[in-house]
Amino acid sequence: MHSKYRRPVGGLRSTIQSMILMLAACTIGLIAAGPARGQTQPTKMPPLASSSTVADRQAAIPAPGSWSASLGAGALVAPAFPGAKTFIVTPAPLPDISYRAALLALDTIFLNTRDGLGVVFLRAGPFSAGGSIGVSFGRRESWALYQLAGMGDIDAAPRGSLFLRADIDVFGLSLQADRAFGNQNGTTVTFEGTVRQRIVPSITLIATAGVTWADSRYMQQWFGVDSVQSSNSTLRFPVYQPGSGLRSVSGSLTGVYGLSRSWSIMATAGITQLLGDAANSPIVETPTQPFGLLGLSYKF
Repeated sequence: MHSKYRRPVGGLRSTIQSMILMLAACTIGLIAAGPARGQTQPTKMPPLASSSTVADRQAAIPAPGSWSASLGAGALVAPAFPGAKTFIVTPAPLPDISYRAALLALDTIFLNTRDGLGVVFLRAGPFSAGGSIGVSFGRRESWALYQLAGMGDIDAAPRGSLFLRADIDVFGLSLQADRAFGNQNGTTVTFEGTVRQRIVPSITLIATAGVTWADSRYMQQWFGVDSVQSSNSTLRFPVYQPGSGLRSVSGSLTGVYGLSRSWSIMATAGITQLLGDAANSPIVETPTQPFGLLGLSYKF
C-alpha cells in the first residue's frame, strides 16, 4: 500500500523543490537506463512499460500533501524498430512516483516510465489534465543492418506531451498529444481506453486498446524514404512520401500479481498493428508488431 507522509503547509515549498530534484535525478537515470537499441513505439515507451495505467491512476491518487512511490524493473521484448521482424530484449526501468500538492494549477507532480516527468494541472472529480516532458528514443542503422543500412540514424530527442484523462470506476479514457523536438520531427495524438478488473484480491487484469494518429513530418521521418536514402539504402528502397493519418492501433493485456503488500509482479502481452501509409512503407517488413514485458516492482 502507499505510504503517506503529512507535510506542514509551511514546508510545502521545500517539499516541492525536493520532489522536483528527486524526479529530475530519476529522469536522468531513466534516460541512461532506457532502451539502448530500440522498441516498438518510437516516440515513447509502449503502454505496457508504464507502471501507472490510465485506470489505476484514479485509485492511487495520494491525499493532499502526501507521496506515492513504487520502483521496479523489467525486461521488454519488442521489434528492433517499427515494422521490423526481428526482436530484441531491452531493460525497462519502472518508476512510478508522485506528490500531491493539491494547489491551483499544480495538483500533482509525477514521474513514470511512459510519460516522464510531469504535472497534473487540473483535477475535477474523475477528470484530469496535465503535461509532461519525456524522451523520444531514436533508431540506429546498426539495430537492423540488412533493412536499415543507408537510411541514416534518428537520434533520441526530448518530447513534450499534453493529456486529458477520465477515470470512472473500472474504466479509463485518455487523449494525449506528443511532440518531439530537436533531432526528431512531428506530432502524434493517441486515444486510449482501459478496463481494470480485480479477479481475486492478489490478481488484477488490465486491458488496454488505443489508436494513434501522426502528422506528415512524423510519418516521413519514421516511415518515409527521401532521394538520398533511396540511393544510399542497401535494398534500394524507392522514394516514399507518406502523408498524415492513422499510424497504428494497439491492444494489450496486463496481469498484476501481488506477492505481498509491497511486492508485485507484472506481465504484459500486446500487439501493435501499423496502418495506412505506415504499413505500406517499403521499410516495414511486417505491419504486425507483438510486444511483451515482465517486471517486478516494490511499492513504498
